[in-house]
Amino acid sequence: MLSVHALPHSVKNKPSCKVIPAMFVVLLVSMQLLTMRAAAQSNEPAWQPVYSLPSPAGWSTEHFPLPPDFAPAFIGKGTEDIRFHPGWGDSTSAGYWSYTYLWWLDGTVSSSESMLQQNLQAYYAGLVGRNITSRKIPAEKVVPTVAAVKKIKSMGKDKETYSATIRMLDYMTQRPMVLNGIIHVKDARTAGKSAVLIEVSPQAAGHAVWKQMDEIVAGFVPPQN
Repeated sequence: MLSVHALPHSVKNKPSCKVIPAMFVVLLVSMQLLTMRAAAQSNEPAWQPVYSLPSPAGWSTEHFPLPPDFAPAFIGKGTEDIRFHPGWGDSTSAGYWSYTYLWWLDGTVSSSESMLQQNLQAYYAGLVGRNITSRKIPAEKVVPTVAAVKKIKSMGKDKETYSATIRMLDYMTQRPMVLNGIIHVKDARTAGKSAVLIEVSPQAAGHAVWKQMDEIVAGFVPPQN
């Protein structure tokens, strides 16, 4: 509430009975606006994906439209659905920067090394760039973001499988980092949709965090038509 001491001298010298009602009006209008905003948010439809993707206890989730606002060069449109390891943001945790995400894309996307590499390059370069700006990271600490993708033998029920590396700036510790990745192109079982599941972690293959992420990938269930 506005302090009387902040009012102009001409208003302070007027009877308080004329000031108080005006302040109440402002307060009531503000309360009505907040109520209307809360009502509008409560009417927004809940996120209800047509597929199933496990959310292990303790793991956090997030979803947003593709292409993301920080990577306009991303190829394809759809939704990204993320599962963050509980230690994702803790640099002392074995699960630091470890997470699994699904690109649920519109259309039948023809995945390839070049297409996936371009998307990862655009995605992580944009992500790092946005954080360099917002965190005011000094220019001398910035390193180029470089993604590399290679097709490998298909795993499990994958249509195609790729390995990946992303060399980038860890904007949380402000040090260079390499993320190791496995890309799983899945059968979306839905006309006009494509499913790409990606696991990334700075941990080497065989570390326990990969088993946890593998379980999320294995638990992906596309729509049953």
